[in-house]
Amino acid sequence: MKKVIFDCDNTMGINNRDIDDGLALIYLLNRNDVDLLGITCTYGNDNVKNVFLKTRDLLAEINHSEIPLVCGSGTFEMKNYVNLSFDKVVDECENDAAKFIVEQVNKNPKEISILATGSLQNIYDAYMIDNNIVDNIKEIVIMGGVTEPLYFGNKMMNELNFTVCNEGAYIVLKNFKNISILTGNNCMKSQFGTVELEKSKFKSVEKYGKNAFIVEKIEKWMSEFKELYGYEAIVLWDVIAAIYLLEPELFKKRLFLNKSNVKSLSEGRLIVDELKEFEESKKMCYNIIRGGNIINIPEIINGSNVNENLILTIF
Repeated sequence: MKKVIFDCDNTMGINNRDIDDGLALIYLLNRNDVDLLGITCTYGNDNVKNVFLKTRDLLAEINHSEIPLVCGSGTFEMKNYVNLSFDKVVDECENDAAKFIVEQVNKNPKEISILATGSLQNIYDAYMIDNNIVDNIKEIVIMGGVTEPLYFGNKMMNELNFTVCNEGAYIVLKNFKNISILTGNNCMKSQFGTVELEKSKFKSVEKYGKNAFIVEKIEKWMSEFKELYGYEAIVLWDVIAAIYLLEPELFKKRLFLNKSNVKSLSEGRLIVDELKEFEESKKMCYNIIRGGNIINIPEIINGSNVNENLILTIF
């Protein structure tokens, strides 16, 4: 049983906002090998208050209001979702989500996996409260970052999660251990289009329409995304990160030396050098000599297999 804290910026239920955090939550809850210790809300897709309210609504809708839900902090307002225009983030001293993370990690040392799919503000704040959590977190799986410009057709998509809290992202990537990052570029191998939508509808009918509301939300977002980007398919980024957390065999592990800086992360851009054929001791020496830490940037082996796992688990 994997103990998980889900740190997210869920906006399922808000028009013209991604639904992947909500689907990732449903994916986690539908797994019998996950002990979901709590959900911590951060900003990204929208401000943290809206994220908290929509996550509370979703938990009620799927009859899981018993899951601990904690609101994070950070003054952030999204002005334009596609062009990524937002008001400056201001950190706040009091962050209940960060306190929750520290409390749970110290209560369950080396047992907790964190799935982070929004800004890294809460994890950064948790580190500022207690630096020692870096040694007590089992692993962190992050959805975010790009290694090259990300396009849907001829329209570029701006990176969001690292960009909106670049200083926090820098500290987290530099100091934490056992980090895996599902980048936007690598997630593009698993696109969710009309074929996958029809399969989802079929599975929903098989279960007497139990998950019909999920199909409706996916269909709505696919329509909105087409208007925003002129593209027929969507990518369920955060669900892919959840799948990696629980089904890593569907991915190829690739280790990189992280050389990202605050400026590059202000654009969501990871600067990395791939490590090949290094023994663990040599990796550590290389790390110390060159600076920066070692991160895993998994690559999807077969996009169809990832989508199949997604559909079978959610529906």
